[in-house]
Amino acid sequence: MLNKNQMKREFLTQIVNRYEHVNPSVTYLMNYLIKQPNIMDTIVFTDQVKYAPRGIYVSYQYNSAVPFIYYKNQRTYTNYEQAFHDMRLNMMYKKEIFYIELNVPQYFQLAYVLDVFEENPFAPEDKNLLESTNQTLNQISTQAYIKYITQQLDEALDQHNYEQADYFVNLIEQLKGSDYEL
Repeated sequence: MLNKNQMKREFLTQIVNRYEHVNPSVTYLMNYLIKQPNIMDTIVFTDQVKYAPRGIYVSYQYNSAVPFIYYKNQRTYTNYEQAFHDMRLNMMYKKEIFYIELNVPQYFQLAYVLDVFEENPFAPEDKNLLESTNQTLNQISTQAYIKYITQQLDEALDQHNYEQADYFVNLIEQLKGSDYEL
């Protein structure tokens, strides 16, 4: 069984063997990563690398406007040498994490199959999506609760328990009057 670093190396090897980059220097950088014994300790395959302190975006798509971008502390470089030298020096001194995003077909599928993809802790959360999801879940929950209370109301009416039925009617009116559209 392969360890995590061996899986990362295998993942990168498959990418390099399967796709040809328009810039041979970028292929050289990827091969450097594959061959260095301990460098995989400082590599994380993820997405949205532009938010990371050290992010490398490599596109293997031929129609890509920028096939290589290195993000370093809110600065952007398109020259692979900057990333290469920072990685080499990092191995000797700092051991900081480099976040790598590859733009290849089925990137996420292959990364998940080999279990090398990690969530980017620096990527912003999509607040609109979270709010929309919470609102939808609250609506569904409220609708289900109203359905349950309606069943309780029907049972109270069947049992001629008008006090309890009145309680359930008021509860349903309160729920329908809440901010949720039903």
